[in-house]
Amino acid sequence: MSTALLAASLQQTATPGLPGAGIARVDAARAAARAALAQQSALVDARAETWRYTSLRALEAQALPLASAADDAKVVELPPALGPRLVFIDGHYAPRHSQLADLPVGVNFKPLSALRAEDWQAHAALLQFVGGGSDALEPLNLALASAGVLLDVQPGVVVDAPIEVIYFGVFANPCAWHARSRVLLGEGARVILLERQLGPGAGLATLHTEYHVHADARLDLVQMQEAGAALSLLRTSTLMLAARATLRMHALDLGAALTRHALGVRLRGTQARAELRHVVVLDRRQHADLQMDLRHEVGETGSDVRCRAVAAARSRAVLQGAITIAAGADGSDAALSTHNLLLSDQAEIDARPVMEIHADEVRAAHGASVGQLDATMLFYLRARGLPEAEARALLTAAHCRAVLDDIVHADLRTAAMQALDARIQSLR
Repeated sequence: MSTALLAASLQQTATPGLPGAGIARVDAARAAARAALAQQSALVDARAETWRYTSLRALEAQALPLASAADDAKVVELPPALGPRLVFIDGHYAPRHSQLADLPVGVNFKPLSALRAEDWQAHAALLQFVGGGSDALEPLNLALASAGVLLDVQPGVVVDAPIEVIYFGVFANPCAWHARSRVLLGEGARVILLERQLGPGAGLATLHTEYHVHADARLDLVQMQEAGAALSLLRTSTLMLAARATLRMHALDLGAALTRHALGVRLRGTQARAELRHVVVLDRRQHADLQMDLRHEVGETGSDVRCRAVAAARSRAVLQGAITIAAGADGSDAALSTHNLLLSDQAEIDARPVMEIHADEVRAAHGASVGQLDATMLFYLRARGLPEAEARALLTAAHCRAVLDDIVHADLRTAAMQALDARIQSLR
């Protein structure tokens, strides 16, 4: 017997007006996903090791309706645009709030709802679905995705201003929406991409994104999650790097009641390099779960992963990061570290860095720590006249800022710091 959430979702899979409806290959892919979804009895397999610390039972008990299109003219408070942007309100494209006038030549940046039959043909990976698994998240996302983007940057194109994708939640009554995206950088291309979740919306959102960074290309990816306190956000990101490709990723998890990010990175070409920075700041009963799987598939590749988590009140952070150096990937260089702060004796942080090495002549290091604010530094600041709350906030911010200082775009770095500082100031 399926859960209330799955039963409601199955009833909604025939919803008319989903992007690509009427295009044969799109309808077939959604039908396959719908059939796979009908075989599931739960959203996830609670017995799986990757779900050991995160329960979705409360979410699965809710028969959430699919979010209807919000009024595009509705006033929503969006941050100033840093460059071209696509805005989605409750999982539906909002053209009035989007800005596409400054897109450079060689950049194809479209919402899912604007894709034509030839786009679906050229980017069939948007419709790929591997069935037979026990996880219902991917078929759910594919069957019901109403939002998402296609970003296709031609070889050699350099985009200096950040390209933004914003998901804004409006509806106060719990509902569900789903986004599916594909990002491709041609050889030698360079792009700064900002993905942001904002607004007070409640319910469930799933985001599935696949990124391809081709040879000699560079992607600077910033993910800022500041969603409403009643939202559950389940995200899957898969990034594939070719020879000499570079990924620099900064992720901030600051909002939502429950977040889970399944992050997969594949270094598939020699001299590919991935630098990942992740900051989590939690309060009250928030729960955040990062499941990272980074693989050095060939030799002479590099990775550097740094995580910082802060947990206050009765919140919980789960940081499970695995780096695998495959057989034959000689000359790889990998580092994984997570340093975390507990601001309450009722908060919890589960940090599990894992390193698997199947090759020779590699450099690899990993480590983890969980502790409290340095009492000596706290005394030092208070002795110089800072109130305790201000001193604690200053030390907490410094702990997190250490992994955000290298965001390449100055205005984007400032926006990330401001969001972080505001969140830390709000901690109880």
